[in-house]
Amino acid sequence: MSQAQRPIRPDEDTHKMTSPWALVSLSLSLTVRAQEPGQTDIFQSALGNDPSLIKCLSAASNADGAAVVLGDCSSANAQWTVPKGAGNAGTLQIFGDKCLDVTNGVTTNGNKLQIWTCATANTNQLFVPNGNGGTVQWSGTSKCLDATNGVLADGTPIQIWDCDSTNRNQQWFPKAESTPKSFTIAPKSATSLCVAASSAALNASVILSPCTSDGGSAGFALQHWQDPSAIGQLMIPTPTQQLCVAPMGSTAASGTKLVLQVCDANNAAQHWGHQTGNIVNALTAHDCLDLTDGKAVAGTQLQIWGCGFFGGVDNTNQDWIETDAF
Repeated sequence: MSQAQRPIRPDEDTHKMTSPWALVSLSLSLTVRAQEPGQTDIFQSALGNDPSLIKCLSAASNADGAAVVLGDCSSANAQWTVPKGAGNAGTLQIFGDKCLDVTNGVTTNGNKLQIWTCATANTNQLFVPNGNGGTVQWSGTSKCLDATNGVLADGTPIQIWDCDSTNRNQQWFPKAESTPKSFTIAPKSATSLCVAASSAALNASVILSPCTSDGGSAGFALQHWQDPSAIGQLMIPTPTQQLCVAPMGSTAASGTKLVLQVCDANNAAQHWGHQTGNIVNALTAHDCLDLTDGKAVAGTQLQIWGCGFFGGVDNTNQDWIETDAF
């Protein structure tokens, strides 16, 4: 299972002191982002204005040397996994073991793209996807993926060309095709500690615990949260019931400690705008997940507290890093 730290993107800067209510709206937004590390995406060409004419970066077939072309966005041939995420040099993988590849490593404008069996040291397979509406750049060069002659049609070959971020032939819009199986949350001030349940029991405290990557350990399950309905729950499944994080007694008061309750999709106290940055509770929409007294040590029980950004303050006790697992 690959781990993917959710980056702070320019459009989700939770510390940008504009309207506090705009920040709350942003924090409670649970739209699925694309190009997170380990995620599977499609890459829509910017050439298609009419939804019926949208085409995506595709492999012609599942074989070494197969051409990379524009094609049907709904096909498995258009689903690319991005292990390193947006802004980072890495492979774009397809069919499990194939990677986007610059044919023979030739840097000349017009050289075509293909897929080839992934190889760790192959620099012909390293690309930097630059986010929504951005280019996909061949790492270490000034060349970008380009739809040949700007032709929007099935089978249009993808070539490399001098990068030009204003050239629509080189603009790609990623759309998420996979969502996280689970995620962890760690205080920005102590990333070796994770938000965890003290046990898988009703009313168990929500605490900090040393992060673990041992999937067979009890601690692993207690710090890997799920949000299966995408409504903002921090849920841990148990053999008998699903338990979710909420302020004790579903009470909206600064200093109320966090515990596990039986999950209730209609209980706003169990809804969190979980993301990297501030994590806002929906019960009042102005209280945040808070590191009690700033004690970044194992065993500290977490609480809710008034979100600092309402007063124009970056409360470091409310700075969190969410890491997704795909």
